Amino acid sequence: MSYEALPFAALSLAPPVLAIVLAMYTRQVLLSLFAGVWVGALMMADWNPIAATALSMDWIVEVVRSPFDAKFLILIMLMGAGAAFIHRSGGILALQNWIGHRINTARDSQILTWLIGIFIFFDSYTSTVVTGNATRELSEENHTSREMHAYLLDSTTSPVTTFGPVSNWIGYQVSMIIAGFGAAQFTAQEVGITAFGLFLRSIPWNIYCFLAFLLVGFVAITQRFYGPMLNAEWRSRVAKKTRRDDATPLSDITTDVGDPSDRNPSLFNFLAPILSLLVVGIVSMWWLGGGYQPGVDIATAFQETDVALGLLYGSFAFMAVGMAGSVGLGALTLDEATDTVIEGFKTMMIAVAIIILAWSIGHAASQVGTAQYVVDVLVGSGIPSSFLPLLIFVAAMFIALTTGTSWGTMAILTPLAIPLGYQMSGLSILPVLLGVLFGGAIWGDHVSPISDTTVMSSIFAGSDHVDHVNTQIPFAMTAAGVTVLALVLYGLGVTSVYVLLPLSIVLTGVVALALNKYDTRRKNLPEVMPTTSALDGDAIDTDAIANGDVDARARADGAYDYFGAIPVAALTVVLGYFTLVFLFVTFGI
Repeated sequence: MSYEALPFAALSLAPPVLAIVLAMYTRQVLLSLFAGVWVGALMMADWNPIAATALSMDWIVEVVRSPFDAKFLILIMLMGAGAAFIHRSGGILALQNWIGHRINTARDSQILTWLIGIFIFFDSYTSTVVTGNATRELSEENHTSREMHAYLLDSTTSPVTTFGPVSNWIGYQVSMIIAGFGAAQFTAQEVGITAFGLFLRSIPWNIYCFLAFLLVGFVAITQRFYGPMLNAEWRSRVAKKTRRDDATPLSDITTDVGDPSDRNPSLFNFLAPILSLLVVGIVSMWWLGGGYQPGVDIATAFQETDVALGLLYGSFAFMAVGMAGSVGLGALTLDEATDTVIEGFKTMMIAVAIIILAWSIGHAASQVGTAQYVVDVLVGSGIPSSFLPLLIFVAAMFIALTTGTSWGTMAILTPLAIPLGYQMSGLSILPVLLGVLFGGAIWGDHVSPISDTTVMSSIFAGSDHVDHVNTQIPFAMTAAGVTVLALVLYGLGVTSVYVLLPLSIVLTGVVALALNKYDTRRKNLPEVMPTTSALDGDAIDTDAIANGDVDARARADGAYDYFGAIPVAALTVVLGYFTLVFLFVTFGI
């Protein structure tokens, strides 16, 4: 069905917009998502409510039966079981005994989370699981709010997997560029550049992802918060409540699985399952993409692989090694290990329900023509060719927001953007369009409560899902706002990425600092969030701050060593990572 068949074309926006508005207002995510699916089905069923209900059920069954989706649901369950073993076997206790004395503040735990997320750049799902499990207990002990932990996971993992240098995201993005070549009816030989080469040129133009990633580090290192995150961190530091009182976390390992075993807490039971997940996942994706065959390089293998199946194999290894280590080292009995598998599955049930309904609403949106309506409106706006990158960025943002899928947005827009850009401006604009398209798609993921990656971040941070989305939005909007300004400058003639990207990075820091100063003064809270130990002492009068004492607020700013081992290590790793990305862009290695 096309949106043109509807009484009003704008009705095609109703399913996703209704779901998002209801989720934000009622905080009932499952009910809101189903309402969006049902409204889409109502349109397709000629406004017959009984037929709409039946069609909604058919759509839910259809998405679950999809081979990719079925594999993904099973791997989510196995991930839950593997995470349960890491917790239940005492692996987290062993990690805390090993590194806990070095992580003494919420700031330390936040920087550590950011660092681990950088290292695992080959898949966002895997990075979320591994990073979330590795740092969840430490961040909880050091009073980092669950909202902040979810933000760290979400806004680190997706950006770094987008530009690799090796990831399943790259393989998918290159495949979309190939589809765009087909839509434009030219070949790589005719234009003198391969799809992979065009992707490499697009990386510096993925301005949003660079800004989102760096903003995470800026906030973690400086401890300058704003928006709802400021309130969440203050609550966590002062009241020792890492979640608000009536929050509903998507997964709570301690509650759902039980207390960790103290019979033989071993670091093996933390590291071995995670390493198995990483090694088996990477090797499986490489193998399934034909990487073992002569002449097939890594990039091609990851482009042709079955992502869901590779990660399914990795998640099974994650669970199996966790179970074997738990029983083999005497942390759990065989009966306890079997129960842990079931309890681990249970921790994922709410998340699975949300993901299924999120897929279903994406299907509903495709049936009523949501994305095509957005594209047609923007393309028909008569915008000059120099402002085409801005148009594509906005389109990608809105489609990803309303459908909840960055990959789906890339699939929709890339075959449209490449021929449109080539016809209007030639080959030179294509890297710009692709970079901003990929960035806009991820922005939509970051602010959409129906995004699977956002759901995953809430799961493995133990956060209330709507709280995670609400607290992340101001930071995503900061990075997106600066990106829009950069694209306006591009439209006005500033076309060098080596000018626009550094300018955008500096401007993001300035805007974040200004928002921090404005919001802290408005709420009478410290500009630099103090440590829990400082708040527990006599130097900071939290009661006076609560009563609006401006002087008490001014004296409450935290004091941190910016040249300490942890922030220096973080900046060193980031510099090394960006050097790797630069080499990847320059030499394609």
